[in-house]
Amino acid sequence: MVTEKQFSSLKLSFRRSKPFRTLLKIFDSEKRNVTIALIVLTIKHSPALFLPLIIGNVINAVISHGPNTLNSILLNSIFIMVLLFQNIFTHTLFIKYLSKANRSVEHNLRYALVNQMQELSISFHDNFESGKLQTKVLRDAESVEILSRQLVNVVFIGLLNVSFALVTSIFYDWLVAVFFLFTIPLAIIIAKFFQGRMAQTNKEYRRQLETMSARVSEMVHMIPIARAHAVEDIELMHMGRHLQKVKEKGIKLDVLNAIFGASSWVTFQTFQFICLLVTAYMAYKGRIQVGYVVMFQGFFSMIVNSVNAIITISPEINRGLDSINSLGEILESPDIELNEGKRRVDTVKGHFLFENLSFNYNDENHALIDFSLEVNPGESIAVIGESGSGKSTLMNLIIGYRRPTGGKIWLDNINMQEIDLRTFRKHLAVVPQNIVLFSGSVRENILYGIEHFNVPEEKILEIIQMAKLNELIEQLPEGLETLIGEHGDKLSGGQKQRIAIARALIRDPRVIIFDEATSALDVESEKYIQDSIGEMIKGRTTFIVAHRLSTIRKANRIVVLHKGRIVETGSHSELIAKQGEYSKLVAMQS
Repeated sequence: MVTEKQFSSLKLSFRRSKPFRTLLKIFDSEKRNVTIALIVLTIKHSPALFLPLIIGNVINAVISHGPNTLNSILLNSIFIMVLLFQNIFTHTLFIKYLSKANRSVEHNLRYALVNQMQELSISFHDNFESGKLQTKVLRDAESVEILSRQLVNVVFIGLLNVSFALVTSIFYDWLVAVFFLFTIPLAIIIAKFFQGRMAQTNKEYRRQLETMSARVSEMVHMIPIARAHAVEDIELMHMGRHLQKVKEKGIKLDVLNAIFGASSWVTFQTFQFICLLVTAYMAYKGRIQVGYVVMFQGFFSMIVNSVNAIITISPEINRGLDSINSLGEILESPDIELNEGKRRVDTVKGHFLFENLSFNYNDENHALIDFSLEVNPGESIAVIGESGSGKSTLMNLIIGYRRPTGGKIWLDNINMQEIDLRTFRKHLAVVPQNIVLFSGSVRENILYGIEHFNVPEEKILEIIQMAKLNELIEQLPEGLETLIGEHGDKLSGGQKQRIAIARALIRDPRVIIFDEATSALDVESEKYIQDSIGEMIKGRTTFIVAHRLSTIRKANRIVVLHKGRIVETGSHSELIAKQGEYSKLVAMQS
């Protein structure tokens, strides 16, 4: 696993504006494996480098038909056979060390991404579709790994081939080497001509893929709704449009790549034929031996194929560089929850003081205005009001999902702006309206986020009792080990809520937030939940957002919000006696 130091280094060095520099920095921790892989690759590739030279020597020996002809053929044959057989061992060694480097980088990138996602603010996640995040973790990290393989297998080998061919050609005939050099600027001109359009087309294709991924994720979640309203055809029509756009962008990209590849191939094949004519004429004039015509053709083929291969994979290189840019949207995002260096919270009593608290999403949308309230340890506070009155915003501020735009929140006489919220949340439990369960067992869902071996079985049974889960556990075929299906689809709403309450209780929190925890339940399920809540809030500071009177009246105090402001506070009986805003809300439920 990537260490915290490596992760910090990766984040600091990641610059999407400088993709090649970033790529080198990404591999900084794997320098040893990469160096060994390149050295072994050079040895492994040596038969291809020397083969044109050996063939030229053998042909010259045969044509000369001198006394040393057989010895020359034998020595050249032994040399090339040794080079060929060493490939078995060196190829395996090369793959091993390259794979170590590439897989480690791929792992580190994905770990860095999911780590960063955990630190990014909730507002960032509100504005960034989960399907796009999945694409970055899966596809873009893989594209960077593919890019590194292509740079080693194609670009490094290509540069090695060109360098060896040029140096050897200079040794035998400098005029031929000069002719070879013309292929390099020619390749650069062709690449430059296509590069801009290919990079732009590839970027458009990636964006369409990300959008499609987000829409597929959304469609999967909406399948029950679509089926309930018989709108499957409309969903298919919408998805068909996205798939069509991906297809069109993909075809455009493929055609551009094809034109690019074909143009390169024709140009270089023409140059190779010209090289053949030139070297044949030189042999005819006696400037070089006939065998060297074949040797130079081999070297020129080596140069042409290498340059052409580099040009051919340039779309994949662009895709990899574009993926680095895409990953930078996450790894370079400044919208993170800043906790480093802040005060740790080891114990929480549960005393809250809200001092002139305000929050606005924009200049015209004030969710909370001058909210002031003191909450004593162990006190339960019900927060009610019409939709849009600021209830959920207040809960988000308490959890630390959002920061106040005005005023302060004090926790046990400490300004919450100064504390490491991660340490505070270890003492916090939240039971939301929409329960999030995963497709594990009941036990795994209850113990989510807690090391299983640290919780004695007696403690788990006690929590089950408090959450009124006994009857459910007894009815399940495998008790606590029963798998509940994706998102807990095999359970009713009330059963999910009780599991969520057990999950909260197992943490032994000092602060609890119930956010509309019973609003979607039937009367029988609500009674179970109300009994569970009664057990849960004893001795704990509790904030309850609810509409139902049965939930509200159990609170020590009730806070009534209207358009972000506190309009009333008091117990149920006190507020009923006032005949104010609370009485109107109660009357609406009667």
